[in-house]
Amino acid sequence: MENPGIQPFRVAPSEKNRAAIVFVHGFSGDRAGTWGEIPSLLAPDKRLSGWDMFGFGYPSHKSFDILGLWAADPALNQISAKLNSEHALRKERYDALALVAHSMGGLVVQNGLVKYAALRKRTTHVFLFGTPSAGLVKATLLSFLKQQIRNMSASGDFVKELRSSWTDKQFDTQPPFTFFATAGESDQFVPPNSSLGPFPEAFQRVIPGNHITMLRPTDTGYPAIEILTDGLTGGKGTGVAFNSARVAVETGHFQDAIEDLLPIHAQLDDAGAAQLAIALDRRGRREEAIQVLKDHKPAGTDVLGVLAGRLKRRWQVTRRAEDITAARELYDRGYQASSRKNPPNHDQAYYHAINLGYFALAGSERDEPAAREWATKALQHCERATDSTQRFWRLATEGDALAILGRPDEAFEKHASAAAMNPEPWQAFSAEDQAVRVADLSGLGRAFIEKLASQYEGDGA
Repeated sequence: MENPGIQPFRVAPSEKNRAAIVFVHGFSGDRAGTWGEIPSLLAPDKRLSGWDMFGFGYPSHKSFDILGLWAADPALNQISAKLNSEHALRKERYDALALVAHSMGGLVVQNGLVKYAALRKRTTHVFLFGTPSAGLVKATLLSFLKQQIRNMSASGDFVKELRSSWTDKQFDTQPPFTFFATAGESDQFVPPNSSLGPFPEAFQRVIPGNHITMLRPTDTGYPAIEILTDGLTGGKGTGVAFNSARVAVETGHFQDAIEDLLPIHAQLDDAGAAQLAIALDRRGRREEAIQVLKDHKPAGTDVLGVLAGRLKRRWQVTRRAEDITAARELYDRGYQASSRKNPPNHDQAYYHAINLGYFALAGSERDEPAAREWATKALQHCERATDSTQRFWRLATEGDALAILGRPDEAFEKHASAAAMNPEPWQAFSAEDQAVRVADLSGLGRAFIEKLASQYEGDGA
């Protein structure tokens, strides 16, 4: 087989890329033969332009092991350790990793994730194809031939310990990465009860093909390719804001914050509590984010705004009356405290004011005069704001305030200036969502809204 370890697929890695897709082959496979045309079919997709692509190889032969006498292929624990220690994938080089594995390679990946925190914290996506995650009964009968086969045994210690560790870390219900386990509908080597059985239905996929042909795509519409592209881009079309690699890097940073801050959340200051809550919220753990902020005793007004923001977003989904009432109260408390300080905290005040203006339009009792009053106050505070690190949010706030005041050309100009600052993906998504909602509530029309949204979304490159 090829030399073991990491090798780039076709295109040389880019020094500017901070995310990598790593393909891991299975038993008796190799980097090139297992993955075939998949890397070359993914490479032209502009949404994936920020990802480098590597193949990870390791010794795996069909011949018998001769343990203690001559030679043997490495056990899966050794291969996982090698994957974790690969110099080419070091933290200094890549902040986000997407691990794509076939067959036994999926056991290598899962084992690495439960054993090595450094690998786990940077892994944002995991795709398993035909992996015997619950083990193979037939491997039990042949376990005397090779230790890699022994590791795949359904009754062996390796699979039992892996499944126990996976559950202990809550990966079966709440994995800290985008996760898909895929079975070939004609796969007789790894039956669905092993490839899919250990995981909830939400993470399961079934595609045409057997154990080998499921990974033999002919074009970008092939199911295996669609699973990878949809998973890496969040299922979005070509208008997705920024490229998926940048979003993945950001996701990895959020996961770092959660792992570092959640265990000590009771001791956090306001900035730490706000950082943890935003990270939890962006990782889809909004209820935990809300609870962290409710349990925190704020010293300033920033935490009030962050909690109000989480409640606002939950209200936008559930329309629970208690959420809009609580969010409004928190924004009002934050506004009163920040505007009455000596001197006033204008950077906090405009944030609270614009959200109160939004609720004046979005609530069940629409109050346009109140919305315009809050928008005017927001603009006044923006004029007096001094924190240069918050310029993106100030511009976006001015855009929303001008939209409420019926000045669409000026509103668009402010949002275009904000988008031109190259914000982080979560900032762009948040600002765009608010801008679109405000423009709609202000009656600015579909054409304006689409033009406004395009400023934040770009062309996906």
